[in-house]
Order: sequence, then structure tokens, then C-alpha cells
Amino acid sequence: MRNRYKKTKHYPHVASAIARNYNKLRAICHKQHGCYESRSYEDIFQDTILFVIQDKESLKCNTDESLVEHFVHRYKMIEYQTIHDSYNIKTIPYAEYLQAKEEE
Repeated sequence: MRNRYKKTKHYPHVASAIARNYNKLRAICHKQHGCYESRSYEDIFQDTILFVIQDKESLKCNTDESLVEHFVHRYKMIEYQTIHDSYNIKTIPYAEYLQAKEEE
């Protein structure tokens, strides 16, 4: 799985804006079920919080509404990537599953 944590600094005012709107973000992004290679929707939500707090694009959000919109966009992006990473892991053939051809 991808590592969403960057080695850049975080932005405290973005973190406080997420904290102010946490219940709203949680209500918008809440899904009850689903697990993709041990990653639940709670993990995806947490990854999004970490990603947005360190995202330079989030600095352009001047209002809480624009930050919520940006957060939801990033959440959908990370959700899509996580789901497709999970499917890709399942489709990789490993040597133990492959049958060796018999020599003639």
C-alpha cells in the first residue's frame, strides 16, 4: 500500500480547520463496511486527514467550505487508489500458483 505521509511540514491552521469541521467531514465520508487488503474506510479517512494537513493545495482554501470540498476530493482520490491497489495485489501471479510446463 502507498504511504500517504510526506516528509514535509504540516500546516497547523489546516489541521485546526479540519478539527472544526471534523463531524461534517466524518458524516460526508462515512461508510460502514468494506475492507481492502486490511485497509478499512476508517484508515482511508485517517490517511486523508494526514494527506490534507501536509498538502500545499489545502493552503489555497480560504474558507471552511472550500476546505471541506478539497478534503472530499482528496478522500475520493485516496479511496480510489486504495481500492485499485487492493485489486492489483490480488491479481499479481506468484510462482507458487503457476504450474511449470513439462519438458517434452
